[in-house]
Amino acid sequence: MTRKLTLLLLSGSMLTASLTFADTTADQVNTLLEQAQTLLGSDIDDAEEKIEEALELAPQRADVHFLCGQVMGIQASQSIFSALSYAGKSLDCFKQAATLEPQNTDYKFGLMMFYLGAPGIAGGDTELAWQLVNDIAALDDQAGMRAKLNYYRQTDDEKTYTKTMTSAQQRYPDHAEFYYQHGLALQQKEQYEQALAQFSQATQATIDDEEAHFKLNALYQIGRNAVFSKQSVQQGIEALLAYLEAVPADEGLPSAQWAHFRLAQLYRLTSATDAVNQHLKLAAETDDKRLQDSLDDF
Repeated sequence: MTRKLTLLLLSGSMLTASLTFADTTADQVNTLLEQAQTLLGSDIDDAEEKIEEALELAPQRADVHFLCGQVMGIQASQSIFSALSYAGKSLDCFKQAATLEPQNTDYKFGLMMFYLGAPGIAGGDTELAWQLVNDIAALDDQAGMRAKLNYYRQTDDEKTYTKTMTSAQQRYPDHAEFYYQHGLALQQKEQYEQALAQFSQATQATIDDEEAHFKLNALYQIGRNAVFSKQSVQQGIEALLAYLEAVPADEGLPSAQWAHFRLAQLYRLTSATDAVNQHLKLAAETDDKRLQDSLDDF
């Protein structure tokens, strides 16, 4: 075997080994991300461990930094003595995600929401948030509408929010997103009848976001809205049952256990004891601490 051929074979073997290692590392990181995402609602400390391990393996992956921003943000909101430290980590992660993939509007949106939600001492800054609103709008009109609406809500500019929401629904009348988002805003203000109308329109829309599942989320919110308002109870029950039939195993959606808990709450309003007990039992099959607390208080 010639020296040249030997070198070529050796080079090929090294390249194959390198690619195999890269594939293995990517698989490890993806698994860690899935685990961290799953743990967000049940054990945030474990989620933090998973995301830190993922950062060590893939410091140049924007999606790892983006999830890191979410994890550290939740830690900041739940901490007392370490809140500022976690907020700083969250901001750094969101910034890095947006830097690594500057064309990704979701990453810019996450950074924008940090600036809007955090107090000034922790890095909050409405001017920087508005800059990101404009950056997002320049990349994608619909995403820009979403950013503007969230900005106006967070800054309590009710008049401009209402005007922009009307414009968004007129510009995208077949999209579920803006009906769903407006429903949430109305529900938060305890305007339950108007919220129900928006959620219902969202379920009838012909265009949905495959990742956000606005139509499915709207079904769940119709049930949740009925719990809060104690009105349209049967409509709420039917919506939650439809949600349970359709809901995929997606971490971005309320869990089946939460839907069962909402059904138990609604059936209690109708004095259907057997149905209440049935759905409470199904709801109890969860590791979600917030849901467990709600079950304890039921």
